[in-house]
Amino acid sequence: MSEIVFFVGLGIFVLGGMGLLIAAFRTSILWGLAVLFVAPVAIIYTIFRWQDAKGSFKIQVFGFLIMAAFAYMNGGISSVTSEISNLSSVNISPPANSSISKSNVRNQQFRCDGRTHCSQMTSCAEATYFLKNCPNTKMDGDNDGIPCEGQWCR
Repeated sequence: MSEIVFFVGLGIFVLGGMGLLIAAFRTSILWGLAVLFVAPVAIIYTIFRWQDAKGSFKIQVFGFLIMAAFAYMNGGISSVTSEISNLSSVNISPPANSSISKSNVRNQQFRCDGRTHCSQMTSCAEATYFLKNCPNTKMDGDNDGIPCEGQWCR
């Protein structure tokens, strides 16, 4: 839930940046292109064209403050990704009726990385790990606990 606050702040920050870009294009095409393609020009534009840019700048500051408050309350941005790195230490065991050897599964290191289909796997052990530990997998059509039976785990 708290990660949502961070992404709301990021969204507000991005909207402020888009507002700044629109303000720059309203001033002139050259300002707009410069702000779009050369990042430091946005700061220069904000300083020299304060009346045009102050609304967007304030929105960006508000979004940044939300993200900073989230990071401070949660021990930094790295705390969000630390949970992901903890998954590599998870030990799994295959289903009792599987032909996979337990030592083979323990010796390999897998981690959830967003893959959900059998065509994205490279072995039965990997597919089994993903089925047991990762969300939203689509590898066990008959719900018998054995993934990718037509491709990897025959």
